[in-house]
Amino acid sequence: MDSLRNQLETTFNVYIEMGADDLAAPVEQWLLDCADLAQVRDAHFSDLQIWDWAAFEQHKREGDILPQDLVVVDASNDPQIEQTVLIQGAQFIAYPRDVDTLLLRLSLHIQRIRYVQALEGLTVLDPLTNLFNRRKFDQELETCWRQGQRQNSPSSLLLLDVDYFKRFNDRYGHLAGDQCLRELADIFKQGAVRPHDVVARIGGEEFAIILPDTPESGALYVAKQISHALARREILNEDTPLGRVSVSIGVATILPDGSQRLKAWQQQADDALYSAKAAGRNQIMSDISEQLDREAEIF
Repeated sequence: MDSLRNQLETTFNVYIEMGADDLAAPVEQWLLDCADLAQVRDAHFSDLQIWDWAAFEQHKREGDILPQDLVVVDASNDPQIEQTVLIQGAQFIAYPRDVDTLLLRLSLHIQRIRYVQALEGLTVLDPLTNLFNRRKFDQELETCWRQGQRQNSPSSLLLLDVDYFKRFNDRYGHLAGDQCLRELADIFKQGAVRPHDVVARIGGEEFAIILPDTPESGALYVAKQISHALARREILNEDTPLGRVSVSIGVATILPDGSQRLKAWQQQADDALYSAKAAGRNQIMSDISEQLDREAEIF
């Protein structure tokens, strides 16, 4: 199983728990041959768990929370087992004596996952940049807020605005402007690399990055990395003082509790962004920026 997990790290997180080696071996080989898994991983889908009935029973006895995408396979053809699995919210596949039929059913299950993700993508993704849209951003921000309350951990929000973007469109045209936004989206995604970080396009040239479980120092590090990466990319914007595309970034870090509000967190980040633009653009400002060393904030 360890070799399987190592080979799948760059495709999709798949975990198998089965007692029968004669079943586990062909399932492992099927996973290695299944190119669809890479596409599911790219769509930000969660881990896929494949268990037999014995593994399912063990986890239930130990009181474990069942994973979201769980497939249970069983060869007993016992309807009571199938009902138990379905009631718990998992998918059930009866294991036929023909292993090829089992693998076909697993392939069809993967296809269904992809179809569901494609439909969800129509409602939560920005079609130009393939980042999350404003609707998804609002949902993820509230999720991050509630998680921070439960775990008593800091969370950070970055608001990013492309400097002089209207001048860019006026000089180079809207098609070039669209390409510029796509390049920026790639840079932002490379700056927020953890699986639970969220990058979204929330307006025309406005972006946001949610960093759960991240103090201000970590958020400022991400902001600086993004600014440096953009400077190295050297996307021309000749009708500007800097001569290239830059972004202004507002950073707000908060420890969510009962005395604070989600909207206040957003407002702090927005105020910091306003300060960054008022200070001449191409700046990083925190909601407590008077405590920062400004020397490192100009690129």
